[in-house]
Amino acid sequence: MPAKMNAAIVVVIFLLSLSGCGLLSEPAPKPEIGPAGKPVESKPNPPFLERFQAAPTELYDLESTAGVVFEGIAKADWPQAQAGIDNLQILWQQAKPAVGDKKGVKEAEEAIGKLATAVNGQKATAAYETLIKFMGSVGDIGKSYKLSPIADIIAVSNSIRNVSFYVEDNDWKKATAKVKELQGTWEQLKPSMEQIGILGEITKVHSTVTQLKDAVDAENKGAFMEHQANINESMGRVRNFFRGK
Repeated sequence: MPAKMNAAIVVVIFLLSLSGCGLLSEPAPKPEIGPAGKPVESKPNPPFLERFQAAPTELYDLESTAGVVFEGIAKADWPQAQAGIDNLQILWQQAKPAVGDKKGVKEAEEAIGKLATAVNGQKATAAYETLIKFMGSVGDIGKSYKLSPIADIIAVSNSIRNVSFYVEDNDWKKATAKVKELQGTWEQLKPSMEQIGILGEITKVHSTVTQLKDAVDAENKGAFMEHQANINESMGRVRNFFRGK
């Protein structure tokens, strides 16, 4: 028997053996039910090229406006919070056609309704919590855009808001826990923002996160507010640098 034919037979036998082992078999279908109910609802990955598009600018503008809303909530400046909510809702309606049916849209839609209700009722804790949830869902949407760090910017910003809310409320125990979370979040996510043109602000944020922790540990609200103003400026510059890129 010719050598080439022998080689072909060996290849066929090898492939059949792989098939028998399950290595070439189709992936098992997703189960409809698990031990405690339905499995996680998943959406198909977006088309390959779509994953490498820049994030819609509305996602960055939502993050910017969230800062206005949060400041109004934290300081009980309800007219500011209400004006911020009005702008947030407008931006969200503009963003939805751009992002389509990505993961996080449904959750964001639900959260923004609850957020508006909480602000209208001047319920600070509920408003703060739903703002964090809404922006977390916007961050989930942002994860679909692999070349844009919007999801990471939102995650860091939400962590800053978490610390700030409890400092404003003089709840130092919770503020201590949240500032530790902020440190961990920043350390994990800052590499995605380290690009030429913005490295100076990244360095400032890194230093300020440490200063925020020191102020919380000392229960020094005045120092914390000073450092918060600095990180507001630096993260705002980071956000604006990546907007539209």
